[in-house]
Amino acid sequence: MKTLTTRYGRKLPFDEQRWSLRTDNYTCQIVGEREADYLLLDANTLVTWVPKATIRDNAYEIVDDEVTLSEGVYAKWITSPRLTQSLQRFDELFSPHRELLFANRQLVLSRAEYYLLYPDLLRSGGAYIGGFRYSLGALLEAMEEKAPGVYFEEFAGHRDLYLVCLSGSPLSGMHHSLFWSDELQQFLKIDSSQSRLPGGFLAAIRAFKEAVNQGSVGLSFPGEALEQLLGELGVEV
Repeated sequence: MKTLTTRYGRKLPFDEQRWSLRTDNYTCQIVGEREADYLLLDANTLVTWVPKATIRDNAYEIVDDEVTLSEGVYAKWITSPRLTQSLQRFDELFSPHRELLFANRQLVLSRAEYYLLYPDLLRSGGAYIGGFRYSLGALLEAMEEKAPGVYFEEFAGHRDLYLVCLSGSPLSGMHHSLFWSDELQQFLKIDSSQSRLPGGFLAAIRAFKEAVNQGSVGLSFPGEALEQLLGELGVEV
């Protein structure tokens, strides 16, 4: 069991065996067989049907019912399909439930596998300076801390807003920003035609990036983690 120490000092246990795939051991045990395929058990305890032709064409030697694949073949047949399926499931579930997650941020911050979710929504950046991503947990923890760069006591006629993501130009100062309002329990889109960011776009994005900066730990099954989280919130998925 690994411990994730968060940006603001939380210590969350993280079960790597459950949530992270090992990608450094390509030796598999043959545990089953049918006419055209072998059933392989790998170091992640996953079982996968792999064509016998793949074993034969790559001249992999079978020794005592074990076969060592190449990195590419292992990824193609064993890890990549599972990673892709899990990510697709995560994308399907996040958008329709994102308000619920932001409204229940203490639960998201209770487990490392929730903290480490990376929705596509959480991307920010600007022209000429590039972009960056951050985890759901890193953002929600910064919100809980009312971190400078994330918390806006008053902005664009609203009070107690939390910045979720922003994009814009450091030259013109123009921006497109998404905020969360606890009062309204919803997201608000605000751009530079409504209100300029205090201190300008460049200062704002630097402060925001500093607030949500968090080293990452590999989470291989975001779809399953989000299903578990939504189940704790009483959502049937």
